[in-house]
Amino acid sequence: MARLLDFVLGHQDVIKKMVDSFEAGKPGQTFLFVGPSGIGKKLTAIGLAQALMCPQSPRGCGRCPSCFRVAQKDHAHEGLRIISPSGANIKIEQAKEILEFLSLKSLGGNRVIIIDQAQLLNPQTANALLKTLEEPPDGTFFFLIAPSVAGIMPTIRSRSRIVQFKPLTMEELGKRVKAPTWALRSAGGSFEKLAQLQDGPELELREKSVEILNVFMQDPNFLLNEMWRAEFKDRQQGIRLLSYWVSFFRDAIVLQEGAKAQITNLDQAPLIKTLAEQTRERLLKLIQKGLQAEQALGANRDSQLVMEEYFITSQDLV
Repeated sequence: MARLLDFVLGHQDVIKKMVDSFEAGKPGQTFLFVGPSGIGKKLTAIGLAQALMCPQSPRGCGRCPSCFRVAQKDHAHEGLRIISPSGANIKIEQAKEILEFLSLKSLGGNRVIIIDQAQLLNPQTANALLKTLEEPPDGTFFFLIAPSVAGIMPTIRSRSRIVQFKPLTMEELGKRVKAPTWALRSAGGSFEKLAQLQDGPELELREKSVEILNVFMQDPNFLLNEMWRAEFKDRQQGIRLLSYWVSFFRDAIVLQEGAKAQITNLDQAPLIKTLAEQTRERLLKLIQKGLQAEQALGANRDSQLVMEEYFITSQDLV
């Protein structure tokens, strides 16, 4: 059997404060966990649910039947509900499921509802839950999980205690996963991103980003090259390509400053060395314009127009 909180990597200060507050009976039943994806927010929420429903210890014993059921792969505990998006969002039917669960009189002990990707609560669903989130029944705890508060409706935010989760350190990631240094540094403290970086298609995309960047920086006829148009047609893929470019530009500045040990993309030394021949001012502008291009693609602007603007403005920086 297992005490799930013992398996959470990092976030020990957050866990200690929350467990201490539960043990002391301090107020707070609706919590909003925010931070990058893939850093352990959901596992922390399930671990806290295990502790809250454990009849043996307020910190969870990891040995009793209740703890055992929560620790199973499907987390099949009668007092726990985990809600995830159904399709593109969390639907009103799922809110009704939560309210029906809370209306059951036969269940004893605490109840926990975890809403994963709470930023995808549609307005109708959120409104159906507002009163319950503001005043949960005794012994009921809500854990809402989202990448940031920005995507959460103000009415939900105002009813929640916000708990900020920080990205994991490179050292913490390295304790669990064997990966090259460049991947650990590029993962941004996220197991999810680290797994993506080591996936075959993502590695190919990173190599493609290097190929296109070389053309972008060296070929004055870049806009006539059809290769980049095909790769940037998918906006989400275009965002990832640009994120690699920004990382390469940052490494070039780091190299200019003589801090080789801080370079992220160690395996791309020839590219970084070539980029470092640019002026610092131009590299900073390329980063700024690259981030703006990422935002534009994220806002569903036409990818070809975005890249044409980026290339034209980059030529003005020479």
